[in-house]
Amino acid sequence: MKHRLVLLLSLIQIPFALAQSTGQPSSSSSTLINGKSSVDILRNHKTPLSHVFDPATAPNTWLLPIDEAGEMPMPSGIKDELRKKIDAKRTALLRSKSIEQRGILNDQPTSASTITTNVIKGTDIPPGAGTPNDNHIAVGNDGKIVSVMNTVIRVHNDTGKVIKAFTLENFALNPNIKKDPIPTLNRTYDPRVLYDPYTDRYIVVYMHGTTDKTSFIVVGFSTTNDPAKPWNVYKIPGTPIQDSVWSDYPIVSQTKEDMFFTVNLLHNGSSWEEGFVEAVIWQLNKDDGYRGDTLNKNFFNNIKYEGVSIWSICALQNGPMPNGTDNYFVSVRPYAEENDTVFVHRITNTLRSGKASYELGVFKSPIKYGFPASAILPDTAFRLRTNDARALSGVRMGNQLHYFQNCMNFKTMQAHVMHGSLYNITYPSGKTAPNLPAWNQGGASITAKLFSNDSLDFGYPAVAAAGKEPATETDPIDPSMMVTTVFSGAKHYPGTGAFYINRYGEYSDYQILKKGQSVINYTFIKPSEQRWGDYEGIQAKFNETGVFYLVGSWGKQNNMHAYVAKVQLKDTVYNNPIADVRVFPIPTTENLQIEIQNSTHSEIIAQVFDMNGRLIGAKSPGSAQSEAIAATQTFPLNLEPGTHRYALHTLGLPKGTYVLRLQLTKGQWSAQNDTQSFKFIIQ
Repeated sequence: MKHRLVLLLSLIQIPFALAQSTGQPSSSSSTLINGKSSVDILRNHKTPLSHVFDPATAPNTWLLPIDEAGEMPMPSGIKDELRKKIDAKRTALLRSKSIEQRGILNDQPTSASTITTNVIKGTDIPPGAGTPNDNHIAVGNDGKIVSVMNTVIRVHNDTGKVIKAFTLENFALNPNIKKDPIPTLNRTYDPRVLYDPYTDRYIVVYMHGTTDKTSFIVVGFSTTNDPAKPWNVYKIPGTPIQDSVWSDYPIVSQTKEDMFFTVNLLHNGSSWEEGFVEAVIWQLNKDDGYRGDTLNKNFFNNIKYEGVSIWSICALQNGPMPNGTDNYFVSVRPYAEENDTVFVHRITNTLRSGKASYELGVFKSPIKYGFPASAILPDTAFRLRTNDARALSGVRMGNQLHYFQNCMNFKTMQAHVMHGSLYNITYPSGKTAPNLPAWNQGGASITAKLFSNDSLDFGYPAVAAAGKEPATETDPIDPSMMVTTVFSGAKHYPGTGAFYINRYGEYSDYQILKKGQSVINYTFIKPSEQRWGDYEGIQAKFNETGVFYLVGSWGKQNNMHAYVAKVQLKDTVYNNPIADVRVFPIPTTENLQIEIQNSTHSEIIAQVFDMNGRLIGAKSPGSAQSEAIAATQTFPLNLEPGTHRYALHTLGLPKGTYVLRLQLTKGQWSAQNDTQSFKFIIQ
């Protein structure tokens, strides 16, 4: 039995925010709000089926020459001047010996009660053509795995054994009637893969070409739940704004009906900083692709704030299941040496509704992020580039958004991971503020935390929701997460690992999943500018609670190999009811969660005090009274045996420290005292 309790408290809105949306559905529309932001929408852009590709017609590719494709395009190109400045500062800091370097082998190991791993047989994957690895992964409900890396797609059975491996170029095999022919592919990169648990199908997206003459995007939809069977293949333009640009670096997400991918448009022959034009969003209807019909799409471009294009848009996954009709995206200022601006985008509806519009919210992170230093290695001649501070991965769970980015640790000059969170994404009815997006009418708030380690540099985080799907719409969301990254250090060759964030916002220790055995040394790249990765991949197995599949990179024989792992959560909080009473998160920015476990029928009186001992008014649980009616100062809880969770929703309380007191008047809990008090902070 679960209940929800509401207090008359409120979040403090983090300034500043604004919104924009389109007008009535049309083939094309444009919006400008207050001169601050704009967007153009091309609706129902149509792409015919190019052909059906059968992997059975492609030869197995078990191994490729590493330098066949050379270096993959920079996901954003490195801002060399800033990178060299930051790396020089870190080198000076290391020489000063003001930072202690110690090996993680002597650190306290991750507790077995927090996270353990079951390694799938045959998960060490050799390097593919080109560098660095573009790692991504999807796993079906029946256990079939699709892993992608650089130019290779691998299909694994449920034991992890690779049963089919073929190159991205093979997707251009056109034995069928060609409606939109795909030419011979010779420059493929940046593959992404999704598994759709609603239809039991897979989707692959990857890029081709690095000029406006050669750029297009290949999207494949599996026709069955077996990724080794035929795929419907489409060619989407890489020059959608009819300019001398090409498309780069896709990030994908999905809702129940649609899939989304974002790309960056770059001018020909220019560096990222000089050649960046804009970041755009594509919205596709999944059923069109599964059936092999003409693919209907919405295209969102001209996404600007104060007249400046927003750089790199990260699509957030919806979790624990990819449901819903809207999708969120996050951007930061990836090339800033130090900044705090966070952009939150939202596509409001499905493609088929004809009402999908765009909204933008702008926030200030309470912790500044910055362009990260290159990662160090045991061989001091080598460095691994971390590219920039862009948001790389994120997840939306209920009314919470969480995103992860490469980030500078300003105290140690290490490359670490920033975890940003937005809370209280709500959709109130009635009158709305004209300059706020609908999802920010309740006063969305933002927090941030740096995940760090004194021995390791981290890069390229990828996250999956770990919480269980709520039983009902009114159940609180469990916002736990599993995060994978690559790592390296002064005593550690590059490898891959993971950490877990439980529903209380507590972080596990970092667990190394695959230790590196060598530096990464591609002879066509300078030792101090070696490529470490562009992105990693992780997915929860939708029909197996607490199980995740991930793919990451590690160093072996001076090359970058990939590693596929199955991770099983064994967190006592995740698998078992809490013992007695737990209050979280602290500090809170929206709802203070209270979990109570009682073995008998219990009656509890709850009260909230400020630090001066003054009682705070509260609305009775389950009451339909309006906010104008005077609130009571004490509220009773009548509990049947079991575990209960309450949400204390803030509606106007200033920032500060408060005390929640729970007094047991009947029944029992495990605590010896009949009264328990919990200090919490409104941030």
